[in-house]
Amino acid sequence: MDDRQGRRGIVVEVSTGSCRVEVEGRSLICRLRGSLIARETGYTNVIAVGDEVLVSEDGAGQGIVETVLPRRSILARPDVFHDHLQQVIVANIDQLLIVAAWREPHIWLELIDRYLIAAERFSLRPVICVNKIDLAEDAASCRTTLQPYLDLGCQVIFTSALTGQGVDRLRAALRKHTSVLVGLSGVGKSSLLAAVQPGLHLRTGEVSEHGGQGQHITTQVTLYRLEMGGFVADAPGIREFGLSGLRQAELARFYPEINALSAKCRFSNCAHIHEPGCEVQVAAQQGRLSAARYHNYQKIYHSLPA
Repeated sequence: MDDRQGRRGIVVEVSTGSCRVEVEGRSLICRLRGSLIARETGYTNVIAVGDEVLVSEDGAGQGIVETVLPRRSILARPDVFHDHLQQVIVANIDQLLIVAAWREPHIWLELIDRYLIAAERFSLRPVICVNKIDLAEDAASCRTTLQPYLDLGCQVIFTSALTGQGVDRLRAALRKHTSVLVGLSGVGKSSLLAAVQPGLHLRTGEVSEHGGQGQHITTQVTLYRLEMGGFVADAPGIREFGLSGLRQAELARFYPEINALSAKCRFSNCAHIHEPGCEVQVAAQQGRLSAARYHNYQKIYHSLPA
């Protein structure tokens, strides 16, 4: 038997030195093989939620992660203490579900733009979900506000976890995908997932005791299997994770409508901020470019290194 021995499973929760792995329909608390911990990976965490792993059982109702299989994708953020390293938030996802609330908290379009940048940089399919639509004064204003994203071809779903509006569309968007939910606290992510799959409740602190083992794992991210097919994970609301390493000169390519206009700018290296002969500024003044998107571009531009 080679070094890739063990049963295949998927990591659903992670804590320091241990994790919970779903293996053949069972939940198994595992520690990590020492050689995995010592391995140089370029990341601060050798294992992450969503990782596919090979595990062996120790005969005492627990297991050991022997191998972390190659990742198809990651969502990562810069490590707080080591600038040259990143922390993997979740692995092997294909879809970024950006959840915002129309009210309470008020919709924050700049954060949506930041998440869209992250989706492109990590090669993830973005879906925008605007929740609490029942608090809107009128549906037309919601669509008008989100029209720039619809024009870009983004899927935008308007939902209300309270009334059930849009839940069927959200369920269809999640089906057979491995999605990670991002968004501010209070936008209703837990309520939406409970509406998508009744009985599914996001756990934000300790994991309940499982199988009489008395084990608790404190976690920021948990992966849930959906009965209709697919998985969903809830990520902490990190507004900077998609921008690590991005510089000002690169930002325009993440705004397709701005990038398309830049060919008509007087200067080839136009930043589209204050330069003369900037077609982007003219388009914004004339209403040919979304004022909100251009405002977000400027704010994000000034937050990036030169």
